[in-house]
Order: sequence, then structure tokens, then C-alpha cells
Amino acid sequence: MTAKTPRPHTGIKTTVESPAPWQKVVKVEIERSLFDEAYAGRLRKAVKSHQKPGFRKGKIPRAVVEKELGDALRVETIEDLVPKAWMTALLEHKLAAITDPQLENLQFEAEQPLTFDLKVEVRPEVTVKDYEGLPVQKREAAVTAAEVDQVIERLRESRAAFEKVDRPAAEGDRILLDLTPLDDAPEGEAPVIPDQEFVLGAEHNLPAFNEQLVGCEAGQEQEVKVDYPDDFPNEKLKGRTVRFQCRIKEVAAKVVPGADDEFAASIHEGTTMAELREEIRADLLKEAERRIQQELDLQIRGELIARHDVSLPPSMVKRYLEVGLDDFHAHNERLGRPVTEKDDQEYMEASRPAAEQALKGMLLLEAVRKQEEIKVTDEDVDERIQEIAAENGFDVDRYREFVNSGDEKDRIRYDLAERRTYDFLLSRAEITEVAADADIAIP
Repeated sequence: MTAKTPRPHTGIKTTVESPAPWQKVVKVEIERSLFDEAYAGRLRKAVKSHQKPGFRKGKIPRAVVEKELGDALRVETIEDLVPKAWMTALLEHKLAAITDPQLENLQFEAEQPLTFDLKVEVRPEVTVKDYEGLPVQKREAAVTAAEVDQVIERLRESRAAFEKVDRPAAEGDRILLDLTPLDDAPEGEAPVIPDQEFVLGAEHNLPAFNEQLVGCEAGQEQEVKVDYPDDFPNEKLKGRTVRFQCRIKEVAAKVVPGADDEFAASIHEGTTMAELREEIRADLLKEAERRIQQELDLQIRGELIARHDVSLPPSMVKRYLEVGLDDFHAHNERLGRPVTEKDDQEYMEASRPAAEQALKGMLLLEAVRKQEEIKVTDEDVDERIQEIAAENGFDVDRYREFVNSGDEKDRIRYDLAERRTYDFLLSRAEITEVAADADIAIP
């Protein structure tokens, strides 16, 4: 059986005003006869159910019930008619509301129609007129030998080992020690924290340990005095000076593997150093091309925004910022950082310009997509699913099942549509080739 589409209520008149591109005000007029009929029905039910001492249930005079319950019944009647009026407006005017309607300017006088306004925010209707020949700069995709060397060095550092040495500790060495706080327990009763490792000079160390442990040797004891700053996160240590007794147990020097074929084979079995460098260069080139594409997209988006005045609904900006704020909270929670109301306010203020740019760009791209009838079919989505599975080594059928089980399919469809829209605009853009190290201004 096919569900019937609701019909507008007779006796309800609606007109729409647009004070802003993102706002609609529905002016509602409900005929007095419609209100009176709805009120009379509620009063009849109330007469049957109302109870009052001295009267049998259902035998209370109508005038008595109306005197006692009339005001409440009129409010209930209005509350019942408001959503009916809103549904009538939705059907008649095809409103794409993004907020719930707000009731304003309610007027209800004797023998007069019931009138009120319903104010909502809507997704603004955007028309893009000037998007041919957008000027963009495309930098050359290039990878230097120095950039390859930097990756090689990072790989070598990541595979470095520490070997025990019989000499004073220097920056970059790893020290194994037993640590005893001296100021938080009676003398002789301070707890020993065994087998603590410090790499001298590491950024996450307290500066006092980096400075005062240089030159220590295995078997030596060294007292380290730490002056904690007034803004230190730990309340118990904030602004204090604490002494630590350090018993050095071992000094180990970092040994970095050589940049040779043996090292290359440890990264990818059977690979020579020359082949590893070529693999790295190819990966860096692919990343450079990705960044270039991102720059082109941002230039296209910036040019569209600069050429069109897009007025954003406040609720849309608010929701966008709230999503980012949730991520901000989660990030700080992972780092163990408390977040204050002031931090939230600063985040919202700092993030607003980027949020507005992102939303304006989204609306303008959607407008181009509709005007140019850029489509994404189910076959396109499935092809992309197969590509993602192949890129990540997923089983295609299992990944497809995952995609179909939630919102992932819609996200893939949206990403494809957005990519095709950018590609369409770039195909008509005025592209200037520039050097790989050129400064490109993003509008």
C-alpha cells in the first residue's frame, strides 16, 4: 500500500517572507471557524472526563467546565494547530528548513482569526554566475635529492639502536637510572622509582634533567633540582622546586645504521639503496601532486567565494563549529589537558573564519553541481569502493558490506561529486604554471 501525501489543511492560510537568504518567516492565518471547531471538540471531551465534587462524572454543566478549563483548552488547541499550520506551509511552499520553527507574534482576539509567525532558518538558495576562467596557479611537481635524504635520515633514526658505553653521558645518549624524589617524604623513606630511561636532549624531558645529567657516568649519583613553572599542569608541582636523587645505572649511545644496501633491505626485503631512494622519490612525488591538487581546489573555492555573496544561516555555522569543538575536546582529553570555558570560546572565535569559508565553498560547489547537472551513479560509487579496497588491501566484498551498513556510502558519493565539480571548474580555469617553490596566495 502506498503512503498518502498529507494535504494542506483547509482554513489555514500561509504566506512566506524572506528577511534574509537563509531565513523564512511563515505568516499564518487560521480561520476562526477552524479554531472554534477544534476547541469545541476538546471541550466535549473535557465535559465527559472532568470530575468535580458534587457532580457525577460526565454530568458537569458545560459552562462550569469551560469556566474551569477554558483557558487551558484554548492553549492546547493552539498548540495542536501550530504543527498543522507548519505542515501546511511545508507542503505549499516546499521549505527546506534546517531549524525547528520558532513561534512569534501570536495574536488571538475575540471573533478574529488566529494569526502567528513561524520563523525558521533554511539552506540558502545559491546561484553561481561567474565561474568560467577562474585564475589559478599550478606549481611544478618536483622532488629534490635533499628531500629524499631527509626521509632516509628519518628512517635511519627510527631504526637506531642503543649500545652500552663506558664513558660520561653526552646529548643524545640514553641513561638508565633509579629516580628518588627527595622533598615529598621523610628522610630515608622516599620511594625509589626504578629503571627510568632518559634520552638526553629529548624535547619532552624537563630541561633540568637534560642540563644536569650531561657528563654523568654509570655508578654515579647525581642530584637534580627542578624548578616547576607557575603554569605547570600538575597542581601539586606548580611553582615548586623539587630535588631528585638520580643513581645512574647505564649509559648507552645511539647507533644509527648506515645508508647502504643492508639498511635498504631491512626496510623492504631485497631492495637496494638506489631502489629505496627511487621508491621514496615516487612517494614524495605522489604526495607533492596531492598537495598541488589541494592548492588548486582551495584557489578555485577562494575565487568562487570572492565572486559571490553567500549569506550563511547562523545555525549552520554553529553546528559546524560544535563538531570541531568536539574534536578539540577529544584531542585534549587524549593529551590529558583540561579544557576551560575560555578555551572553548577562544577555539570558537579562532575557528569561525575557516568554518565560514568551508561552508560558503560547500554551498557554491553544490550550486555549480546542480546547475551543470554533475551526477554520480551507483556504478561510480561501487567502482570507487573497489578502488579504496585495492588501495588499502581490503577484501572488496567485506569492505562493500561495511560501506553499505552505515553512512560511508553517502560520504563516498559526496566526495566523488565534489571531486567532479572541482575537476569541471578546473577544466574551464585559466591555469598558470609556476615553479615548485613559488609562493601561491590562497584567496
